[in-house]
Amino acid sequence: MPDNHSPALSPPEWTGVLGQQDGLAHLREQFGTLPFSTHAIAALLLYEQPFGFTQQDVTDEAEVSEYCSVMSAQNRASGDPATASKFELLGGRHRERA
Repeated sequence: MPDNHSPALSPPEWTGVLGQQDGLAHLREQFGTLPFSTHAIAALLLYEQPFGFTQQDVTDEAEVSEYCSVMSAQNRASGDPATASKFELLGGRHRERA
């Protein structure tokens, strides 16, 4: 996917938004009534956007998670628990993202 999108907010716009903490708090309060974390809401808002998450992104994260699981098992079986643990941690992060 080409990266030909301009930023959603310019630096001055970011400065303005960040200077209005009460407005940000109000947005968070409104989103807080939904049964999702703010992280999940951000993902939902970006889903299928040309600059957001696609089904391919979800599939990729799931495949990386599975690969990490296999590598963790192989390293544990070969007597390398430190590397196995690294793959477990990495796989867990990818599983959460999927």
